[in-house]
Amino acid sequence: MLNILKKIDDIFEYCANWIMTITGIATCTLIVVAGFMRYFLKMDFYGYEELTLFAAFWLYFMGSAIAGKKDTHINANMMSMFCKNQKVLNIVELIKVVICLVMCAIATKWCFDYVMWSGQMGAKSNVFKLPNIIAQIPMFISFFAWTLYLIRDLVKTVKLFKNKPEIKEEVEA
Repeated sequence: MLNILKKIDDIFEYCANWIMTITGIATCTLIVVAGFMRYFLKMDFYGYEELTLFAAFWLYFMGSAIAGKKDTHINANMMSMFCKNQKVLNIVELIKVVICLVMCAIATKWCFDYVMWSGQMGAKSNVFKLPNIIAQIPMFISFFAWTLYLIRDLVKTVKLFKNKPEIKEEVEA
């Protein structure tokens, strides 16, 4: 079962990396082309903002999901600077992961409901009449992936309590 989940996760990461590459190139290209047209050809690329927004949503939210997987997202954990007791640090980590998991699960539910509602409403973009759901699906995918990765982190954090906590020695300069 774990091998199947690992395979699914690897496929997800592979697809997300390709999506980030393609949408990153598309976003940059759209901005450069619009700038070139405006300043050199004195023409407007009507609706490029709409296309850029759609590509940027996929880029941003797939990047977010991969950051959740690899635990490379920005965080402000300074507890290890003030506390050297590993047991206390593990408890703080557990509290953090549980709070994040609850919040992420709620956000995932909201995103799912939003995508479903948007699909039912059939909302379309102003210029190219693209379904708005195209830019909303990556939000749901990202939060869903984060929820799964936070469950993984919760399991890892609970396993920390099986190890004996140690007090890290401070290095004196």
